[in-house]
Amino acid sequence: MPYLVDFVIAVHDARRPIARAVASVLAAGLDSERLRVTVVCHNIDREQIAAALGPELAGRVRLLELKDGIHSPAGPFTHGIEAADARFVSIMGSDDYLEPGALGAWAELAAQRGLDVVIPVQRHPSRAVIRNPVVRFRRVSPLDPLKDRLVYRTSPIGLISTALVRRAGLRLTAGVPTGEDQEFSIRLALSGAAIGYAWGRPAYILGDDAADRTTQARRPVDAEFDALLRMLRESWFAQFPLDDRRAVAVKYVRIHLLAFVRRRLDADDWTEAVRVDLAALVARLDEAAPGFRGHLSIADVRALRALAEGVPPAELHARVIARSRFGTPSTVLPSRIGAFFAADAPPRFIAASVLMSR
Repeated sequence: MPYLVDFVIAVHDARRPIARAVASVLAAGLDSERLRVTVVCHNIDREQIAAALGPELAGRVRLLELKDGIHSPAGPFTHGIEAADARFVSIMGSDDYLEPGALGAWAELAAQRGLDVVIPVQRHPSRAVIRNPVVRFRRVSPLDPLKDRLVYRTSPIGLISTALVRRAGLRLTAGVPTGEDQEFSIRLALSGAAIGYAWGRPAYILGDDAADRTTQARRPVDAEFDALLRMLRESWFAQFPLDDRRAVAVKYVRIHLLAFVRRRLDADDWTEAVRVDLAALVARLDEAAPGFRGHLSIADVRALRALAEGVPPAELHARVIARSRFGTPSTVLPSRIGAFFAADAPPRFIAASVLMSR
């Protein structure tokens, strides 16, 4: 009888808290007949990871090796997903862990609602909720990709139908320094699959043990946004309805691009070449998703205008800071009044985000 869940954990360093990760999955509410845990040992011998796990845990998991010489989780996660044949597949980094009973609760929800995908609540170790995706208040299923802002959850954690992964050809993007999960998650969110959110159920905990998470590194513009640029060149992206493409563009500008600008300005690492590259990227988004700026706040659009116009760094910095002063009229009002009630425009987005933690 096939497993219900193939759970894949990728690890590249025996000093990571891999034993905590594995133990949490084994205590997450599924017995050994329904759950198979696979630990992909990435560019490290399986004996080292087995020693880090200890004999009891090592004897309860499948240890696979992948030696590709590439510093990216795309390879080991893909390796583990390809080795999965359970009804659902789930992935997790070695620094993260599950709350007790999480898998059992997610599986029960999937069965009750007939779901292809279960998105879990994600928390910090402090128990603070990570408000992503910003779903409608207490909405469990079915989720709508636009109304429930599904493109904001780029980490494909939770339960995902293995058959859906195969049918849709979902793969993590190899060869990018960051954002390897973005294409996978966006295509999944916009696939038309039956997706639910596990409100009130045990959570996925984003561990904070690792000091060198790749997303914290400073990179050139073309490297930081390589995954996005590749996605914009794909024919499947152009075939999405305009509203879907706008939602993706709004998300990238709001969450990634303007945050990148602020990091570089704060670090006194700003150059004209960086500005030109970022302005070109925004222009590319304008081509791929015309009209997306109307869903951004007035403050966001002012920052984009300053970026394009090449104003002095101090003025650009002031514009970027202004967009973070939440509650001011320029951060609450959308730049196009006709977009006032759009799900990803500031009024509804902010309100839903506040309700996420209640």
